[in-house]
Amino acid sequence: MSDVIGHTKGLCPKCLKTIPVTKVVEDDKVYLIKECPEHGTEKVLIWRGREDYIDMNRYAAVQSKPQRIAVDKSDDCPQICGLCPDHVQHTCLVVMEITNGCNLKCPVCFASANQFYKFSPSLEVIRGMYQTMLDYVNHPIVVQISGGEPTIRDDLPDIVRMGKEMGIDYIEINTNGIRFAEDLEFLRKVKEAGADDLYFSFDGLHGDIYKQTCGRDILEQKMKCIENCEKVGMGITLVTVVSPNINLDRVGEVINFAKSKVPTIKGVHFQPISYFGRFPISPQDSDRVTIPDLLKAIEQQTNGELRMDNFIPTSCSNVHCDAKSMSVVMEDGSLFPLTSRAFGPPKDTTNVANKTRKEISDLWRFIEDSLIVEEDDGTKNEWGDFVDRAKTHYLTVSTMAFQDAWTSETERFRNCCIHTVTPDGKLIPFCLFNINSMEGKTLYRHEMWSKFSENSK
Repeated sequence: MSDVIGHTKGLCPKCLKTIPVTKVVEDDKVYLIKECPEHGTEKVLIWRGREDYIDMNRYAAVQSKPQRIAVDKSDDCPQICGLCPDHVQHTCLVVMEITNGCNLKCPVCFASANQFYKFSPSLEVIRGMYQTMLDYVNHPIVVQISGGEPTIRDDLPDIVRMGKEMGIDYIEINTNGIRFAEDLEFLRKVKEAGADDLYFSFDGLHGDIYKQTCGRDILEQKMKCIENCEKVGMGITLVTVVSPNINLDRVGEVINFAKSKVPTIKGVHFQPISYFGRFPISPQDSDRVTIPDLLKAIEQQTNGELRMDNFIPTSCSNVHCDAKSMSVVMEDGSLFPLTSRAFGPPKDTTNVANKTRKEISDLWRFIEDSLIVEEDDGTKNEWGDFVDRAKTHYLTVSTMAFQDAWTSETERFRNCCIHTVTPDGKLIPFCLFNINSMEGKTLYRHEMWSKFSENSK
């Protein structure tokens, strides 16, 4: 028996037209039912646990509209975007693609790298994309240089340096790490140019995983890249695409590995597999990992060191898009979580600080006695010692469930704060930019890049 819990709009997976969507619960699972007058009905699993799904709404933050828009009027969201007046959230992260080429051809690739067209913009085109950010995004401006594989461009240090000189606050490099593993000096140049960290694809600790996700075993190069980052002082966020058929049963291993490499590794970001770009199958519900699925696996595989209730939405994007925890890595290698749903959703930065301190105080009895140190005057200072360690020995563990054509919802697009910048001065929600139909049609990616590919080589 179905219980209707909401109505919205979304995209038809076959034609990408905007169609009515009904949210229903069956057997404590939340589904979207999409009804296209031309292609019929599609039903897709998006969440496990009705109460949990509804409870996430209390974390919804006060919306902060973009400071400027590039599209004067809204019309049939998300068919016209850039951003439009219907968009309700400002930009937190800008993804800037500088190539569609890659030194791999992975079976799973959100950008369909090395396929359909060649995009390699000139430095002047890239300067224009940086300028779009400066014109439309409030500081601090955080940019993820992406592709394709951005390290195949020899001028990557120049691109990073240009951004910093123009006033970009934070730049991370989205990379598979192969070139950085093979060329320490190139990594050093990128670091010295101003790159702040690597957004580093890392699907696990076994070669068989990479054979399935990347087409070949590249574990050795992955480990070498991390070693080189340690040498040059480059921070890393591990990015793990999670599939129920490949590595959902190994997410705990990734967290344990990350702990051992702190402070070089700053975080682990799990991405439940989304079916856009290049993917090898037409997905069924059994091929999906929902956020509750992932968090349950983390709790089980870390033996409760990280619990499901240590993860809360960031409250910037839609509350059903992401979840994040933050912990201090203790001297014995254990994680001391600083986040918990038990204290409710923070509403402002002051509240965040107060809630964090209260949580630590409430859990202080679990801190080892070795952390209690004496000052020169004989007084004990547990808090100061803990804070000193937290400044360097911390680990964020997060997840984001990117939308594909099957799971798309218009309110999630309108609430998105991760945007792809385009050469013609648009900012488009990342998922929307990358979504493609069953037949490979896109609303923005192929159409947008093809306009610039011939003049950008």
